Amino acid sequence: MIPPRGAQGRLGCLAISISTSCFTCTTETVEFIKERFIFVRETAYNAYRRSSYVLVRSFISIPALIVLSLSFCLITFWAIGLSGGFSGFLFYFLAACGTFWAGVK
Repeated sequence: MIPPRGAQGRLGCLAISISTSCFTCTTETVEFIKERFIFVRETAYNAYRRSSYVLVRSFISIPALIVLSLSFCLITFWAIGLSGGFSGFLFYFLAACGTFWAGVK
């Protein structure tokens, strides 16, 4: 059983780490603004569809997000004092991947 003070500290650390992960992904916003003009021009000339652009951008960003999430989780999972073995780490890793992906998109 975790004492209430320990649980509150872990939840606070998780909240700060999730918000930090979203803020680290804001660099993608600048890249999207730079690519927007090219995207509008090429879709106007029917060079490719919008769905193709979204799928390719998603597939390109996945490896970087996995590396970023894995390094983040390897550092913070045991430092915070979370437990649960491999299944707990896997859940934490998937939640971090989702957070980083939401920060990018």
